[in-house]
Order: sequence, then structure tokens, then C-alpha cells
Amino acid sequence: MASTGRVLMIWIAIAGWACAAALAALLISLLGFFGIALLGVTTWFVGTRIDLEKGGAVGHELTPELYARQIEAQHGMTRAERAALRTEQSMTAHVAQFFRQIGIGLTAIGLGGFFLYQL
Repeated sequence: MASTGRVLMIWIAIAGWACAAALAALLISLLGFFGIALLGVTTWFVGTRIDLEKGGAVGHELTPELYARQIEAQHGMTRAERAALRTEQSMTAHVAQFFRQIGIGLTAIGLGGFFLYQL
């Protein structure tokens, strides 16, 4: 049986996805094909941002100790932990690539439809 905290997190995730879907539907209904293009650019941006971060330390350039701690932690890992980290980073890269391609496709469809109906 799942704990109460886990069930609550699942319901929060479901509510978040429902809000995102409603916002996307509203955007598309108001802006038509341009809304699809805007949704595609947003998806493309998020996929690129995830790929650029690659599970590393995220911070301001004036806080280099974050990067130093990350390097120290990687040097202290066992071979199995490093392999697990590489596997996780590889999976994240594949998911980011998938969402970037979806974003590119949505952008192309949206802009193509927008310009088609503008002519």
C-alpha cells in the first residue's frame, strides 16, 4: 500500500498535468495554429534546457563551489555509482532529445498552418 505522502504527490502531479493541458488547450483555441507553434517553441526550449544542464550543478557563475563539490562527489563515487550516473544521464539525454523533436514538429506544424491560412 502506498504511503499518504506518495499518494499526495501523485495527485499533485495529476493536477499539474491537468492544468498544463487546460492551458495548452486554451492557448490553441485562442491563437489557433500560432498557439500550436508557441506550444512547440516552449517544448523545444524545455528539452534544450534539460539537455544543457545534464544533471550537473546549476547555479550562478559567482558560485564556483557548486561545481567543485560536484567534481569532488564524482571522484568519490564507486565504479557502479559512476555507471549508474552515466546511465541516468543517458536516459535524460534521450528524453530531452525526444521532447526537442516533438517541439520542432509542433513548431513546424503551427507555423506552417499559420502561414497557410494567412495567404
